[in-house]
Amino acid sequence: MDSRIPRALTCAIIASAAAVAQANAQAQAQQVPVVVSASWLEKNLSKPNVVVIHATQGKPDYDAGHVPGSRWLPWTSYTVSVPNGLSTQLPAAEPLDSALEAIGVRDDSHIIVSGGPIQTSARLFYTLEYYGFAGRVSFLDGGIDAWRESGRAVERTAPAAPARGSVTLRATPSRLAEAGWINTSAKAEGVAILDARLPEFFTGESSGGQPRAGHIPGAGNVPFAWLTGEVSLLRERGKLQRLFEQAGARKGQKVVTYCHIGMQGSALYLAARHLGYDAALYDGSWEEWSRKAELPIVGPVRP
Repeated sequence: MDSRIPRALTCAIIASAAAVAQANAQAQAQQVPVVVSASWLEKNLSKPNVVVIHATQGKPDYDAGHVPGSRWLPWTSYTVSVPNGLSTQLPAAEPLDSALEAIGVRDDSHIIVSGGPIQTSARLFYTLEYYGFAGRVSFLDGGIDAWRESGRAVERTAPAAPARGSVTLRATPSRLAEAGWINTSAKAEGVAILDARLPEFFTGESSGGQPRAGHIPGAGNVPFAWLTGEVSLLRERGKLQRLFEQAGARKGQKVVTYCHIGMQGSALYLAARHLGYDAALYDGSWEEWSRKAELPIVGPVRP
């Protein structure tokens, strides 16, 4: 840059360029919906940048029927469980990037997550958003159940091997909440903690096999099973919004979700993103919180 340009003007130009770039990125992100319908996918399935991934914990579910052209990504490539440690944790960027590249994912791909049940497919959705695919990944509403029930064709064989892709994964720390942060921020004005477990676990009536029963102080309860209706379709947006508001999550707040081990919480994270919330997941969830005796709990709640 010309050294004769005043430093203040140089900084202003750089700041302006950064603002334009951010605005363009946000506009691009808004063009890719968080949730798409079977009808939308059918119309867009042939686009060269659309990659459908069938999320399932076992390949037999994929082999039983998937959206035509769907690719299968091994469950172990996007979840990590350590013996005597925590279950279903985020994987490292490597080998996840290699697994995505092997099924043809590129940095410009629009990934559609299909499969089911919702807590399994939403787990892949969350992982991809955490690693920088927000705005480039969508969730098929109702998954393979809704696709099949609408009379659309399914395939039972894998497509021809695609050309190897190339992805650059970048972790987004703001999408992952830690226990210490939650302990100090749970009651902050701009934060809403939401528990995705069924009511008997939230109240502490059942410990779910964990060391302590109850819930995180300040948390509200939106059971993941309440998010969907027939054939696993998400409930109408207005009904979802009411569930969130009844649990204490107001528009404009940052929503942090959790559950037993991070799967049901991923479904609630998806719903929060669908409603437009800035969202994060407490991946350690109750499995970690209940083990830490120094962390406070509410419960069991007795009548």
